[in-house]
Amino acid sequence: MEVLKAMTAKEIINLIDWLREQGFDNDKIVDCIERVEGKKDSKKDKAE
Repeated sequence: MEVLKAMTAKEIINLIDWLREQGFDNDKIVDCIERVEGKKDSKKDKAE
């Protein structure tokens, strides 16, 4: 089964809107998107 590895711009905007509704600030939203995309490793970040 092929797994899609990209989000559309519309999906990202929907995610950002939902995160804002949940009380996330802009820094937390960027952090969330970076983690989902794989640019940040949560295990490595916890060790720092």
